[in-house]
Amino acid sequence: MKKTYPPVFISGPHGGGKSTLIEKLKRTDLFLENNFDIDFTVDFPSISALSHFERSLLRTYHRFFIAGYAQKLAKENPGKVILTNRTIYDSESYINAYHELKWITEDQFQKLNFVISNFTFRPHAIILNPPLEIIKSRLGKRRGEATRTNRDIIFKNEDSDEFLDKLRHYFTQFQDRDGFVYVEDNDDTAIQKIIDWVKTIK
Repeated sequence: MKKTYPPVFISGPHGGGKSTLIEKLKRTDLFLENNFDIDFTVDFPSISALSHFERSLLRTYHRFFIAGYAQKLAKENPGKVILTNRTIYDSESYINAYHELKWITEDQFQKLNFVISNFTFRPHAIILNPPLEIIKSRLGKRRGEATRTNRDIIFKNEDSDEFLDKLRHYFTQFQDRDGFVYVEDNDDTAIQKIIDWVKTIK
């Protein structure tokens, strides 16, 4: 009888290499990517008119849905680890960076934090948090290739050194928590570390 694994989520700063990490993990026999997501810059283009608070609230509620759906997929696919890009820990880290930079008010931060803290499902997660210079290099390459033009325009201020530095700092806080594996790259060493960690999940 095949083991039913809990779903695993990949969190970390944008530009850190999460999509590449998912593709590499899928090459093994253990991982299966979640077959549903919403690209807000494509599927919800009016997101550009929303405030940081409104965007955060929208994304947070979407992550509530996707967490439940990932659990459903896990039950339907014994022997496979369902991988989902981003979860509630991303919302937690981003709103803290917004708050520190005063992009959201104290009241808005408290409302978002209340919603996040009452998310009873605490998923297992891979934290991919490369050094700042690697993140900046990957974002620069992505902009040069113009693969995500709409996103680069809408979220330009999130690509600043100041924001990325604060965001990366918040993700480091997950490093020693139970239920997480922390890696700084998507290379073969990181892949093996993730596989070894997944096999210990009960």
